[in-house]
Amino acid sequence: MKLQDKVLFVTGAAGGIGKAAAKVCAGYGAKVIAVDMNLDGAAATAQEINEAGGQAIAVQANTTDRKQVAAAVEAGVKAFGKINCLFNNAGICRSSLLIDCEDDVLNQIVDVNIKGAYIVASELAKHMKVNGEGRIISTSSISALKEEATNGFYCMSKAAVLMMTHVMAMELSKYGVTAVAVCPGHINTPLLRNSFVQRGAAEGKTVDEYFTEMEGTIPMGRLAEPEEVGELVAFLCDDRSAYINGNGILIAGGKVME
Repeated sequence: MKLQDKVLFVTGAAGGIGKAAAKVCAGYGAKVIAVDMNLDGAAATAQEINEAGGQAIAVQANTTDRKQVAAAVEAGVKAFGKINCLFNNAGICRSSLLIDCEDDVLNQIVDVNIKGAYIVASELAKHMKVNGEGRIISTSSISALKEEATNGFYCMSKAAVLMMTHVMAMELSKYGVTAVAVCPGHINTPLLRNSFVQRGAAEGKTVDEYFTEMEGTIPMGRLAEPEEVGELVAFLCDDRSAYINGNGILIAGGKVME
């Protein structure tokens, strides 16, 4: 893949899938704006890219704050002249039975996974529309397509991201801006492990027990590594994937099939 003409804005870039995607895409030549609330983490990602011979900057921003996101976009444009790819990846997972979910947990999920994803996508879409080109890649999940007990609000939030992708593709394609979503299955990330810590407190299970059970539900018999999602993101940034538009792309080892 050749991404030398791509400038990629990545949210949630301090770790997990976001960090992996930033580094993979940089390896193919993309310039990277690593964005996260955790500035030290984003800076570490940018430093690793730069030390490997790539080009990256780190910017601190809360994705739920439109002014901070707009400032991050401005910083990216100042550094690299334009932004033509977005990996809209920041998200959280909070486990709870639907009927027992506390309002503060619900508000966190809605704010980050829906409001934040929308703010980032809309701010980048405005910039891309003016330039007449752009690719919006958002992180949804297999949870948008398959219900999961004790994880209902996360499922609902990721379904919202998928629908946002559908509508943005319809509205923006005529301006040269396309939208897709990646729908990861079970990925070996700190986010997943932390969600199991929370669930385990309610269900009396260990993280290792959850992982063993999970691997048994995947036809390939293993979880994915974040870098595998990063490779998919790199492909979706590449011009050779330009006609893929409006879809959610599953990367789940066969756990969910369409």
